[in-house]
Amino acid sequence: MIGKGHRANHMELQQDVVKLQREVGFIELLKNNSTFRRLWIGLAISLLGEWFSTVALFVLIYTLTGSELGIGLLFVIRMFSMAFPQIFTGMLADRFSRKRIMVWANILSSIAVLSLLMVDDESEVWLIYFISALLMALHAVFIPAESASIPNITKENELLTANALNSATWSAALCLGASVGGFVVSAYGVQMAFIINALCFLAGALMYSTITIPQEPFQPKPGGFWANTGGNIVEGFQIILSKPHVSRIVTAKALWAVFGGGLVYMLVLIGDEIGVGDLAAGIGILFAARGLGTGLGPIFARYVFKNRNLWPFLLGSLVSGCGIAYVVIGFLEWSPWIAVIVVLGHASSAINWVLSTVLLQERSEDEWRGRLFSTDFLLMTTFNGLSTLAASLMLEYTEITLREGIQLFAFLQVLSGIIWVVLMLPKERRYLKETQESIGINP
Repeated sequence: MIGKGHRANHMELQQDVVKLQREVGFIELLKNNSTFRRLWIGLAISLLGEWFSTVALFVLIYTLTGSELGIGLLFVIRMFSMAFPQIFTGMLADRFSRKRIMVWANILSSIAVLSLLMVDDESEVWLIYFISALLMALHAVFIPAESASIPNITKENELLTANALNSATWSAALCLGASVGGFVVSAYGVQMAFIINALCFLAGALMYSTITIPQEPFQPKPGGFWANTGGNIVEGFQIILSKPHVSRIVTAKALWAVFGGGLVYMLVLIGDEIGVGDLAAGIGILFAARGLGTGLGPIFARYVFKNRNLWPFLLGSLVSGCGIAYVVIGFLEWSPWIAVIVVLGHASSAINWVLSTVLLQERSEDEWRGRLFSTDFLLMTTFNGLSTLAASLMLEYTEITLREGIQLFAFLQVLSGIIWVVLMLPKERRYLKETQESIGINP
């Protein structure tokens, strides 16, 4: 039986056709919602600079070590450094001011990225890994606060548009930051990219400092800080695990990373083989294509996938769609033209990301939403890191070539999406039917 709380929480989910007809447009959202506009500007500036330094880090590691495994290790460290803090960062987003968390995460990130200017010798490679880990840990603090804030500063008919715009912004920053960043690194060196990144972090912090984010007051339980911290972490996981309609969506979002992490790592290595003569430029082209795809996908989804009853089927199918794109890449001759296939593959994965994010936001309550998104991000980054580790060790210590590795991971990603649909779709359909019947809507 579905209680009154569930009915209230999921009313919006069921009114799919009417609700989506009332969704505001991107320009209307930015024009009328000044709080979200400033949050979005800060996010766009920060992300743009972050992708400048990401390309620079790949190039710096490869220049100093000459090792593909070194790049793989950087991927793994970055992912695990985002994963493990998620155990605590969701609680921080629920307990403390989300605005202050975002401001300080950006300020400390600016200081950290400037520390990379000290690295100029192979003996200092450890410092690259350490600072990269610190930057990702700060990013892990930022993400749940930002994701949990969006429902607090948007209206019901702005939520999908806001998430689609944020995803498109991440993608545009990746596209522009990677392509221009690749040029900057090739022309002016990695140091210039780090300086630009630091300035962007500071500009983002300045924008976040100007906004007000409504937030439900945190009610601490009896006991000290650490008792409250541990209790809230456990409670957050219990809440998620006790709500199958939430945990199913969390697994859908993490599913792409199971093989997608390794595929993105191998995409970096393809950058040296597409015939542009420079690693930074090659990475820039392919990551720009990745960014373009993840930007176009959510925009396409907003106008095409209006029937939310189809979303559960799409979540798994889109993972398979990304895998199919990489299967094609695995069999094509590698040239800059494969960027077209990269666009299509990552458009598919980005739609999965946005649809699952909206469903999680709609199926959660403000009191525990931060812990929900930290758990969601924990799973995604953990699987991403393990996938990258498996791919890098496979290429380093087996006879499997880069092309064969891409084919293997891509086939497995196609299969994983199919398995999710087979296992989860019947449960989602029952949940949607029961919820619709409980509020008097004919399925």
